[in-house]
Amino acid sequence: MKKLILLCLPVAFLALSCEQAKAPAAEPDLKILSELPEMNQSMGWKLFREEQSANPQANILLSPLSIQTALLMALPGAGGNTQSEINQAIGNVALPENLLGQYSALAQELQDSGHPEVTLANAYFYDDNRIDVESEYLSTLMEHYDCHAEILDFRQSQESVEAINGWVAEQTNDKITSLLDQITAEDVAFLINALYFKADWAAGFSEDATQAAPFTTADGSQVSADFVFGDRNFTTATADGLQMVDLPFRDSTFSLCLIRPEAMEAGWPGTMGVVRWHSLLDSLQPGRAMVFFPKLKLEYKNDLIASLKQLGITDAFLPAEADFRPMGQALNGGNVFIKQVVHQSVLEIDEKGAEGAAATSIGFGATSMPPVFRFDQPFVLVLRHIPTNTMLFTGYVADPTED
Repeated sequence: MKKLILLCLPVAFLALSCEQAKAPAAEPDLKILSELPEMNQSMGWKLFREEQSANPQANILLSPLSIQTALLMALPGAGGNTQSEINQAIGNVALPENLLGQYSALAQELQDSGHPEVTLANAYFYDDNRIDVESEYLSTLMEHYDCHAEILDFRQSQESVEAINGWVAEQTNDKITSLLDQITAEDVAFLINALYFKADWAAGFSEDATQAAPFTTADGSQVSADFVFGDRNFTTATADGLQMVDLPFRDSTFSLCLIRPEAMEAGWPGTMGVVRWHSLLDSLQPGRAMVFFPKLKLEYKNDLIASLKQLGITDAFLPAEADFRPMGQALNGGNVFIKQVVHQSVLEIDEKGAEGAAATSIGFGATSMPPVFRFDQPFVLVLRHIPTNTMLFTGYVADPTED
């Protein structure tokens, strides 16, 4: 019987709340960051297209940063062609070891950004009766990924599931509480990344201005959704047939981008990628605008193996071909390979922002009609770290009334 390793990739959550202002964060030293943000965007858009094309009429929500992190942690545990395929899929053109140290630098920049609460946590749970883990691999995880390593007795499957789910719940403020359903006799280890994000808008939206209005879903039907409304200075872009509104969170270190085509066409999300993304970023400019977008509470959970295969990772999922010997040896003599890649994410967006901002957020009294950005048909969203353009979340809203 072959031994298995399960690679788990949770989790992202956004909540909006009013908190007291904190001192602004120091400017990030971008010189210590190199490939990771570019790799994050390239891989993130590829995975987004694969997941969205497989479910074209469904809401999609991914955390490219969480997925990237879990794959980065798996990389030093892989060898041979397995390592090469993972390395290529994440977009690394250098030797895998060149990435060591970059993650900790990026994680520090994201978590030291000021007001937004950003936490990144990594863990490796394993049964030492089923796998003899290489000490060098554990040292790499702990040194470069600040990874929590814990031995569990997987024969006590329910207790082990509860321990792992409990760790995930603690790291995500109880937003993800049941990542794992079971542990089988073949599972030997779980490699997990958890991400949590919470922030106020830089300028909030009045709840009094929120109104129900029709939203045309991806299948062409209409539903009634609660639309948040703002009429003030926004940063917007129109480029390459797309429109985007960039909504900053307090301290302007992170923002939420809402993207839609100027003319709605079937299949347009499949055209999203680094080139169109950067054409929008390069075209951002401030100006008065009227913006309508639906309140959202999205949740997404899926096995990403099919999409990762499209990115070129194949050997890692094949029992006879996978090479994870640098990670460790199965104690029954079998081969370690990836059984499933579980990704779960949650995103909540509403009117709430910095305390008091909502009271003065609507209207300038101008005599001419400003441009209108109405997100009342399917749209794409990106939550990004502005200095590096690292994408914490990408999503496709097919129906805002579906949780």
